[in-house]
Amino acid sequence: MLLLFYASACIQTSHTDLMKKTMLFLLAIAATTTTYSQTASDYETVVAQFQRYYNNNQVDSIEYILSDLMQQVSPLEKTQKMIMQLKDQFGKMRSYSRTRQDKQFTYYKTDFRLRTMTLFMGLDKEKKISNFRFIEYQPEPVVVNNIFVTAGKDTIFGTLTLPEHTVKKVPVVMIVAGSGPTDRDGNQGSSVKTNTYLMIADSLKKAGIACVRYDKRGVGASLGSIEKEEDIHFEDEINDAAGFIKMLKLDSRFSKVFVLGHSEGSLIGMVAANKEKPNGFISVAGAGERIDKIIEQQLSARSPSLTGKATIILDSLAQGYKPRAIDPYLESLFRPSTLPYMISWLKYDPQKEIKKLSGKVLIIQGTTDVQVSVDEAKKLKKAKPEATLKLITGMSHILKNGPADMTQNIATYTKTYLPLNDEIVPAIVKFVSVD
Repeated sequence: MLLLFYASACIQTSHTDLMKKTMLFLLAIAATTTTYSQTASDYETVVAQFQRYYNNNQVDSIEYILSDLMQQVSPLEKTQKMIMQLKDQFGKMRSYSRTRQDKQFTYYKTDFRLRTMTLFMGLDKEKKISNFRFIEYQPEPVVVNNIFVTAGKDTIFGTLTLPEHTVKKVPVVMIVAGSGPTDRDGNQGSSVKTNTYLMIADSLKKAGIACVRYDKRGVGASLGSIEKEEDIHFEDEINDAAGFIKMLKLDSRFSKVFVLGHSEGSLIGMVAANKEKPNGFISVAGAGERIDKIIEQQLSARSPSLTGKATIILDSLAQGYKPRAIDPYLESLFRPSTLPYMISWLKYDPQKEIKKLSGKVLIIQGTTDVQVSVDEAKKLKKAKPEATLKLITGMSHILKNGPADMTQNIATYTKTYLPLNDEIVPAIVKFVSVD
């Protein structure tokens, strides 16, 4: 449940009766509450104080930076209760960054340990907090342009996010999405809701780096690019990615072009990069073995009795032939409509493809990824010794913090409010920025 916090009048909790009383009081006091347009540095001072006092449980100090009216509405005992509630739901406040400012509020993206929120803050003439609330964070890139490539009669649609006030060439990172019907934001309908790619784009924008992300063939705005599932091949995905790379290399706004392939997008991005030669490639949670080996490993761990049957099917597909019969227990894995895609997929070995890359390479892998193991990243590193390997403790497959337990880990896949892992974006920025 989203916690909504209005400190301009008092605190909303999840209790329904208290929420009703809070809203009534807020309406009654709104006309007498004045917010002054202070300087950005004034706001920075106050939000830094709040972060320090909040993390150190210095509630009396928090009370001191509230306006007189706020102190009347939220006396020390109530403020103490509010801080405890925030700590329980969000954890420590790790960082904040100003996103925009208007006459009433300054807006901050606020990263807590367990959640990312938007903070609205207003100051009075004494430079004390007169309005204050948290709502769920939704990235709002300042400059967003539609972008697309055409492949014959098909069109693949995406989004270009540019840094604010760009007056010179900037580097651009193109994200190639993972397996399944993953859209440009990193979501798959209602089953997977992460906003991971959207969050990366927003964070890169703040670091002065442009980002391109797109809806894969048959997904989102690119839905019309295929009529039937059996029509799509792995080469189609490669060619789509290569088309974007080629277009970005010709765009005079960009100083360098980098490709970031996530999960299955790692292999797609590698092959596309070998075609179009960007400045660098980033593999994130990418497999180090061919897909048939990955499937056999997963089945061996979970359904050993089916491994032998699956190997026979995979051997046929690797030779370019569809199997004559499929065990009913394996039909969900080897649906007839997906077999053409798998046949084309099996032509490519990640270790062979990463060896061919001419630009610099970064390999990133989380230690609590329940879909791709650290061993896969190490295999890629072995195949490309000059690549940089970055292992991130506690990062899951969706590039956020995730527990080691598989059930609990997968449960995070529908929690869009979870922030990205602390290390993932800095690693990308460093790789892109350093020559």
